[in-house]
Amino acid sequence: MIRPRGGSVWAIVLPPLAAARLLWFGVFVAVLLLDMAGVAILPGIRTELVHWDGISFLQIAAHGYPTVLDYRDAFLPGFPLLVAGVRFVVRDYVLAAFVVNLVAEAVALWYLAKLVLGERDRASASFCVWVVALAPTALFFTAPFTEAPFMAAAAASLYYARQSRPGAAALCAAAATAFRLAGLALLPALLLEQLARGGLRRPRELALLLVVPLPLVLYCVYMRAHTGDALALFDANGLPSFGHALTAPWDGFRATWHTLVTAPDGETRSIFAREVAFGLLGFVACLAMWVSTRVPRSFALYCSIAWLMAASLSFWRSEPRYFLALFPAVLVLADVTTRHRTSRTAIVAVSGALMCAGTWIYAQGRWLG
Repeated sequence: MIRPRGGSVWAIVLPPLAAARLLWFGVFVAVLLLDMAGVAILPGIRTELVHWDGISFLQIAAHGYPTVLDYRDAFLPGFPLLVAGVRFVVRDYVLAAFVVNLVAEAVALWYLAKLVLGERDRASASFCVWVVALAPTALFFTAPFTEAPFMAAAAASLYYARQSRPGAAALCAAAATAFRLAGLALLPALLLEQLARGGLRRPRELALLLVVPLPLVLYCVYMRAHTGDALALFDANGLPSFGHALTAPWDGFRATWHTLVTAPDGETRSIFAREVAFGLLGFVACLAMWVSTRVPRSFALYCSIAWLMAASLSFWRSEPRYFLALFPAVLVLADVTTRHRTSRTAIVAVSGALMCAGTWIYAQGRWLG
């Protein structure tokens, strides 16, 4: 590990952040002008920004959780609480979610830059930030989903762990767990980092890891009092709205592949093709991290567990979105392109083009994932 040095980190972060938002805005405006003639730009963007899980998050922010078991119980309260807090300032839930994710994405990219600067050189840090900011599914950093705040907390946690600051790492991991269950994947990664630094001789630092699952415990306690079901988070995933059940990743792949090849039309096939493609890409990324001798084992462990949590379901769903949680895998891409740095521009350009295509599909309400 090397220490971050040389120049402002914001100089690395702000150009890709601005480019991603400008591309996102341009695509939304183009969709409104071409497909929804007569719809005013800003109201149209506000309407088309909110789809699928984003609707549920905003409902929770505005009204809280239902008093009986409901599919919305499957969503942890971290993001809705942030949105509800910002809404007191901006007076609109959709705008509040937009502001939360804009700030969260900036923080996420800042910690990603710091994380890579601690492991590689400045050119690699800049490349990694560009790749993540213009990732094919980076549209979910702007839409009212949890990807931006989760990545901000997860990247901060891994950064502080590598900087031998276990208290800050544990608190950030706890914040990540408040946003998504995948935050628990940070727990073994932080444990591995502490053990590598003689953690058994520092029991107090190991005890700090107990804070990581605390948001989940508190949510279960709240649900027990609110609905009478302490396990509402898990029971909600079994409702018809989700229909998820834990199974081996290959079983989920098999079911999704069968749906793909038997789909009655091209639109449906494209939806499930994305699920299969990003699910397999996540597996390859995790495998590459283990094969690499330069990627910290804690990063590989975190990504592998996060991928398993998303893929070990009876049907692969939202894999393209969950793929964003595997952001440490960009280190492998940076290493592969070290001797061919001109290829980095092409990679960023292709990724940005795919992001625009994904944003176009989402703005038309056809993403479904």
